[in-house]
Amino acid sequence: MKQLDFFITICTIALTGCKDDQLQEPQAPIDKVRLELTTHYDGALFDLNTIHQTQEGYSVQFTKLNFILTNLKNGSEILSDAAVYKFENNPTLIWEGPGDFTKFSALTGNVGVGPDENHLDPAGLALTNPLNIQNAGDMHWGWNPGYIFLMVEGKADTTAAQNGVFDMNFLYHVGKDPLLGNFSFTDLTWTRLNDSLHSATLSLDMSKIFNGTNHDVDIKLERTSHTMPGQEPLSTKIIENFLEGLTGQ
Repeated sequence: MKQLDFFITICTIALTGCKDDQLQEPQAPIDKVRLELTTHYDGALFDLNTIHQTQEGYSVQFTKLNFILTNLKNGSEILSDAAVYKFENNPTLIWEGPGDFTKFSALTGNVGVGPDENHLDPAGLALTNPLNIQNAGDMHWGWNPGYIFLMVEGKADTTAAQNGVFDMNFLYHVGKDPLLGNFSFTDLTWTRLNDSLHSATLSLDMSKIFNGTNHDVDIKLERTSHTMPGQEPLSTKIIENFLEGLTGQ
């Protein structure tokens, strides 16, 4: 008899549990936001290995475009602590994650990593952190001096004939604490992609790398910088020109 009572009790609990599960309402999807990028070269379509012209008339092909954004926020509202962008991985996506788009009509942030994190061991960060070495990859020189904030590489035809024979490579790896850049965008436009996902798009004009308002970069004379001693002036030109080319839409 006791065994029968025990069996009935177990069945009752099981049925009650099933009923409770059936009565539970489905959870609403988590609101997410996506920060995207459109890249062009003085209005022309930009892609790796597409040929463009510099202000001096040199033909250039870009082979790499990477950068790190940090401290993405609007006032006290934080969108993301960090985002690592690599054109070769996904040319249009900067970052995607949970967030309420209505709180980010404006956006401020840094190009690069601030001093508090720039000299941490990237292997010691959480695997979910974009700055972990597995995520940052080649965007880090080593724990000292830290992260590469901006990486632009390519090849150029600087000959008089301009017959498509690329006679030199150019490489700009910008980093170190003094070159941390910052930006501020207002009136961001958010587009609804589905019930739980909205996107905003930034624009990047890569022609500004060579031809900024305040800095002209002649790749025949200024082809390389790893931001080593003596190379800081060129790295300063590159990061400031990049910041000029990066705008909100």
